[in-house]
Amino acid sequence: MSARCRFAFAGRGIMAVWVSGLMASSAFAVPGAAAETPLALQAGEVRVLGIPGVARVAVGDGKILKAVSTDDREVIVFARKPGFSTLHAWTADGQAYRYAVEVAPEGARQLQDELRGLLERIPGVRVTTLGDKLLVEGDDLSDADRQRLTELGRRYPQLLDFTGTVGWDQMVLLDVQVVEVPRSLLREVGLRWAAQGAGGVNAGLGWDAGSRRYADRPGETVLPLAFPSPQAAGYFGINALLSAQINLLAQDGRAVVLAQPQLLARSGATAEFLAGGEVPYSTVDGNGNTQTAFKPYGVSLRITPSIERSGAVRSRLEVEVSAIDPSLSVPGGPSLKTRRTATEFNVRAGQTLVLAGFLSRDTARNVDRLPGLGDLPVLGALFRSTRFQRNETELAILVTPQLVTAEHPDLRLRVRRAGAILDRSFPADPVLMTPVRPGLAPVGRAVRPGWNPRMIGPDSQWQGSIATPDHRPEGARP
Repeated sequence: MSARCRFAFAGRGIMAVWVSGLMASSAFAVPGAAAETPLALQAGEVRVLGIPGVARVAVGDGKILKAVSTDDREVIVFARKPGFSTLHAWTADGQAYRYAVEVAPEGARQLQDELRGLLERIPGVRVTTLGDKLLVEGDDLSDADRQRLTELGRRYPQLLDFTGTVGWDQMVLLDVQVVEVPRSLLREVGLRWAAQGAGGVNAGLGWDAGSRRYADRPGETVLPLAFPSPQAAGYFGINALLSAQINLLAQDGRAVVLAQPQLLARSGATAEFLAGGEVPYSTVDGNGNTQTAFKPYGVSLRITPSIERSGAVRSRLEVEVSAIDPSLSVPGGPSLKTRRTATEFNVRAGQTLVLAGFLSRDTARNVDRLPGLGDLPVLGALFRSTRFQRNETELAILVTPQLVTAEHPDLRLRVRRAGAILDRSFPADPVLMTPVRPGLAPVGRAVRPGWNPRMIGPDSQWQGSIATPDHRPEGARP
């Protein structure tokens, strides 16, 4: 019994000695332990590390890194080629040092600094350094800035693009007018303009219907603007003076506004407008089956605006005017006579571009010979015009871009006008399963007052008639 106890005691003593020895060994190793320190180098770079009392040095990959100690005070590190390696150093008293070394290609640091400076100039971009990589983040970037990031990422693989995929561009309001104007206006006012002030140029651009070309008119007498302008006039287009002239001529009956669409598009997107219809035509496939398709005709516009940083609007404009040609008949259906043009232009916001000369007089003469030609949208009113048939007027297309935002006063006014029209057009909000008669509101609702078009704004261009509860259809109950 005592022998067993002694054995157990002896065993416990041995265990105690072993545990004590383990704790002593751990206590001895703690002073030499060290956290890993990151070290960034470039290929060909030499770095000196101050380690007093250094006794031994070791590297993980000798092809990437080389290290030597001198005078027991410093360690000289040579970066040979790009890659990752570790560096260990021990002092005579057991202190240990550990480095995680990343060797980048030669010139990578300078390139990284240049890329960072370039990216930080883009509004809304945040740049974070991850080793030899640059992490780019950001939202609400314009399409132009996103295109720059894409090109940089394609050229430099160390650029990680984590920006939002949907661009956020400023909106462009395109005010388009399709106008039948007197040819004299196009010659004298429509395509001639200048600025009053220092450096003003008395020059213009006129449309010659005979040669179908634009002709310069230098030194021509100009109409002064109502406000001074310090810039010289040399733009391809017209200003607000022409709009005032067209409005005045429209009031006098000398000009007719055939269509006035207002298109809203973001920078870089395409806005389309078609005033016309579709004409059917038949085709036969390889199996002899007849198929019917439709081809659009009329006045077609495709506008792609792009906003420059200076505020200028660069746009691509495609205009197509087509009409049914009765002189050419094919078994599949009527043929179309088409005039098409495409151009790119630069204007400032608020300036107007005008295009003319799309229709010929022979098209107007066919209005009586081809039934339905005078009923075409936009073109029908033009063909029915006797002045157009007498070669006194011309079809002109005016495009005026405006830079707008969600808080633009013009857009807010349009929303208020539309809301007022919808709100006043109905005497009360509709209620399910409740018959509503004019002047009679559902239970629990009040009859809204009569609508006055002046309520939508003093500068309203509203025209039309007002239907009140007193004007009921014949036979309607009060």
